[in-house]
Amino acid sequence: MLVGYAYLGAAIFIVCVVLVGGAVVVAGRQDRRHATRSARSRAWSHHSTRLVEQLHGSTFERVTFDVEDPQLVFIGAQRAIVTIPQWPTVVVGTRVLRFGDTGFRQAIVSLQGDTVRSARTSLEREVVIELGGGTFLIEPRSTL
Repeated sequence: MLVGYAYLGAAIFIVCVVLVGGAVVVAGRQDRRHATRSARSRAWSHHSTRLVEQLHGSTFERVTFDVEDPQLVFIGAQRAIVTIPQWPTVVVGTRVLRFGDTGFRQAIVSLQGDTVRSARTSLEREVVIELGGGTFLIEPRSTL
């Protein structure tokens, strides 16, 4: 009878060790993912002026994803993939659309195939990419 309790106790101990170890691994991955996103956001803000100027004359192809971050794909002399820290604001005609607004997705799709007429960084570090049929406004993520 005591042997049975010893096996039960050992089994409970092993299950607890596995659960605690799993929780530590998951928490570590979440911390690394947050650190990576923060680093990408800082890198985007720091290097955006140089990268944005290279987009002039290229064609907006599509939106893809890098983990959770949206990526704007442009085709020009070279393929440019711009990973951004959050969804851009899209201006089409007089409509200003943000992620979650009705027509946001359709506005992005309507810009596919348009040529970049102007690409610049504003004084507020906002990236402005003007296409033939609309504009992407990419605001830097605040780092608090």
